[in-house]
Amino acid sequence: MLATAKTCFLYGVTERQMLRRIGANVKAARLRADLTQECLAEIAGVHWQTVSHIENGKFPASVITFLRLSQALDVGPDILLLAGIPPLDAKRTMRIKKALARQRSLRP
Repeated sequence: MLATAKTCFLYGVTERQMLRRIGANVKAARLRADLTQECLAEIAGVHWQTVSHIENGKFPASVITFLRLSQALDVGPDILLLAGIPPLDAKRTMRIKKALARQRSLRP
């Protein structure tokens, strides 16, 4: 399920901000690898405009495209996805888990 802007805001970052951060991570890895967008696209087997759109946070990449870029850049997908993204609110997560556990215990 893709989170709405409202639910993303609860985590302190919007969907758009996530896409931009991931795009910046891809671009930084590409520049470290000394590749152009065209070269990365050719290696990964995607169109250069796809690389451009991902780097600029214009749309999310498919899982397959993202893995191809990760392999072409020789960078783990977790690094490209999570670098610079703030973690979930631990207190909020714990409250939700406790509430759901209470609901499960009340079921017949």
